Amino acid sequence: MGGDPSVKLVLDCHTDLGESPVWDARTGRLYFVDINEKHIHVYTPQDKNHFVISAPSTVGCVVPTSDPNILLAALGSNVVEVNVSEKKTGRIVAFVSTDDNAEGTRFNDGKATPQGVFIVGRMNRAWRDGQPGKLFAMDLRVPGNSFGLMTILGPTEVCCPNGMDWDQDKNVFYFIDTADAVVRSYPVDENGVPKRSQDGVLLGVKEVITPSEEGIVLDGMTIDSKGNLWIAHGEGGAIVCYNPSTGKEIQRVELPVRRPTSCTFGGPDLKTLYITTRHEGRHLDEGEEASENWGGLFSVEIPGVIGARPALYVETSQK
Repeated sequence: MGGDPSVKLVLDCHTDLGESPVWDARTGRLYFVDINEKHIHVYTPQDKNHFVISAPSTVGCVVPTSDPNILLAALGSNVVEVNVSEKKTGRIVAFVSTDDNAEGTRFNDGKATPQGVFIVGRMNRAWRDGQPGKLFAMDLRVPGNSFGLMTILGPTEVCCPNGMDWDQDKNVFYFIDTADAVVRSYPVDENGVPKRSQDGVLLGVKEVITPSEEGIVLDGMTIDSKGNLWIAHGEGGAIVCYNPSTGKEIQRVELPVRRPTSCTFGGPDLKTLYITTRHEGRHLDEGEEASENWGGLFSVEIPGVIGARPALYVETSQK
């Protein structure tokens, strides 16, 4: 299939379910995962070094921490440390309850808040049938909170938790629920977590992007320096930029693959948009062929567009 000619294939890595790209400006590395193959990919654009860290179970996402050599990875029912230089997973720092580890559930997308709190979603593979999910927060800065995953959006408030990011100027959290193809904004507290009233009601939630395209699947997203959101259309073969203040589409980058999953800005000047993708073979109509570079890592530079900031990292030092 075609695509924007400025889109480049960075790695022909054929991930089954590539996800969670994150740029660490301190190390000049891009991290992303292959959820189903249980892989954490590490790529350094400067020297094109690329290696894979194997995980013991499905890996929903990875996030940098205040130690540039240590990642947090959401694996199976646990959040664990990953030692990048030793290329191995380590100690468990948090885990979900038995109730939240029901058959068919797994971790999905996650990021760090501007204050260093880890936010991660947990989904049910039957989300298309209405099976709900949750969104958790973990604050490692609090003494004695090493194993604490706090529910911040419950099963009546989210079905398939997915892309997320923060606008620090507006003090809001943007969040995608793939099940209803809507982006919502949430005013946040001092930790970057959605605010609630004293009786537990979410405050100030707004639907800011509601695309009208039939069958649209909104997946991962990132934010640029102007506060616009770049969202992977998971079955639409494109990354689409929206203005969350108006809800309108601003720009569209067509890709040479059908199933992008997420994106993030990286590179020394944050001008490069990196895009993860996934396998296509199980989702083709009769007679269709998979894209040649399905599951690859792609990049594009869009004139006048830069990322809002380098990736946020989870603060692990205690108060």
